[in-house]
Amino acid sequence: MKKFLYIPLFFIITGFLLNTKDNFSSENTETSLDTSAFIEEKLASMTLREKIGQMIVTHSKGYYLDRNSEEFLRLKSEVQDNKVGGIIFFAGKSQEEAQIINDLQSMSDIPLLISADFERGTKMRLDDGSLFPNNMGIGATRNPNLAYHMGRIIASECRALGIHQNYAPVVDVNNNAKNPIINVRSFGEDPYLVAELGSALIKGLQDGGVIATAKHFPGHGDTDIDSHSDLPVLNFGMDRLDSVELVPYYKAIKDGVMSVMIAHLSFPAVDNEPFVPASLSSKLVQDLLIDQMHFNGLVVTDALNMEAIKKHFTTEQVALMCVNAGIDLILMPQGEKITIDAIEQAVKDGVISEERINTSVRKILKSKLWLGLFDIKLVDVDDVQNRINTSEAQDLSRIIAEESITLVKDITDALPLSGLSDQSCLVVSLNNGLESANTKFFESEFESKAKDKFKGYYYHDINGDVPNPGTVLSESENADVIIVPIYAKVKIKTGTVGLPESQIKLINDLVDTGKDVIVISFGNPYLIQGFPNVPAYICAYGDAESSITATINAILGNIKFNGKLPVSISEEYKFGTGIQK
Repeated sequence: MKKFLYIPLFFIITGFLLNTKDNFSSENTETSLDTSAFIEEKLASMTLREKIGQMIVTHSKGYYLDRNSEEFLRLKSEVQDNKVGGIIFFAGKSQEEAQIINDLQSMSDIPLLISADFERGTKMRLDDGSLFPNNMGIGATRNPNLAYHMGRIIASECRALGIHQNYAPVVDVNNNAKNPIINVRSFGEDPYLVAELGSALIKGLQDGGVIATAKHFPGHGDTDIDSHSDLPVLNFGMDRLDSVELVPYYKAIKDGVMSVMIAHLSFPAVDNEPFVPASLSSKLVQDLLIDQMHFNGLVVTDALNMEAIKKHFTTEQVALMCVNAGIDLILMPQGEKITIDAIEQAVKDGVISEERINTSVRKILKSKLWLGLFDIKLVDVDDVQNRINTSEAQDLSRIIAEESITLVKDITDALPLSGLSDQSCLVVSLNNGLESANTKFFESEFESKAKDKFKGYYYHDINGDVPNPGTVLSESENADVIIVPIYAKVKIKTGTVGLPESQIKLINDLVDTGKDVIVISFGNPYLIQGFPNVPAYICAYGDAESSITATINAILGNIKFNGKLPVSISEEYKFGTGIQK
């Protein structure tokens, strides 16, 4: 695969590459203590129940919690009574979340391992975080340097917040157009491109002092079922798995990834036990990942509150299956105390050995040592606002977006738009109604840059089924150019990233007018399959503000279309398609 070695000018100008403020590596987290001796001493001082607690990751939102609230008291009990080893945070505001983390860390004898899902930036979870284009947008740039620096910036923000493990990157190979849950979260359909970009992002995170997590092992890209709703099944053999899905994991392991997340999906070619997902399978975790692929880092389940698990097993069954499979971090069990009780009893009954528990706890303690948590476990809450969504983060997001926007099709050579003063424009914004979308930002940004330049201008914002197709088609008669921004994005438990039939019909009816129709996908790139005759099609892979601004600038000719498809979206438009102009 071609290597992209150029360094964006932005990083040279700002000195980002030379910035040592957030420099972090395993070398500068070494304590004065001998690591092995420290771990064994700590292990010997813990009760069996305390050791099991280290394997449990409970959950919380990060908004300010009254210290007498039910939720805060639950967290306090999990830390002080159940001695859980970690917490995953899902939402909040940066300073509030940092303060809650500090409060909980102060209650814990052993530092907590704090985690979050920041796949494309901290704003995925925080109201005031930074947001980058989706992984598929990075795939469209083909540039691992951008992936690396994105990882570094996310890591800097994580450490400012007191977060130590990022459940990212997604290294699933998305080769199924009907995949309802991975889609633009993947770097693309080529396993070697996914491997290269995934490892670059991993290196950025870990150079920044954050544990990266490759997910969702053994690969969630070729399924049309969302594991949040049911158990997907991979109906192919090991030859295919080795040559496609596992390629990014082999590279990530070789390059030192510190954590791997196991998916809730079935792979009968390796484990044909009914309803047993990879996350609970010793054949897939211990035998394949640990023994055959030689991964010796942290193994974490996907969240155990997902229907693929809850439908088929009790909390007690899941607890024992996790340990027997080779899991180190049991993420969001349906009852932390129940889980600890079940594992403790199994050890006392001789069903599970205490040494098996020790194996996981050694890895957890080693990770916390690498993070420097036994030296400093609290963060400077007052400094958080200076470290979140910095100008560097915003500039990098802009650069990635501008390199990613992909002009797939332009048969009438309508782009970039010109001669606006002689034309009328109709904008028909479509949201599939399954997820909130950044439609208002597109509207304000496009109107500020272009509305007054057109002879006439009409705008419709349609969410879900089309209530007024006649009105839209009537207005199209007066339009010279029709722009259709579409927001169809991944959302759990919806089972689709498609459009309502009424929206697809409206697009095809607009195409039939013979006007210049420009469709922009701010999400699922495969949408063109529903309206193959559209004259112009643009893929932006997501609706981050940077992606919307870059798309508008490309349409208006302020920047060039630079991206190339990281997936094949139809028989005609294959991997690598991208009109450069």
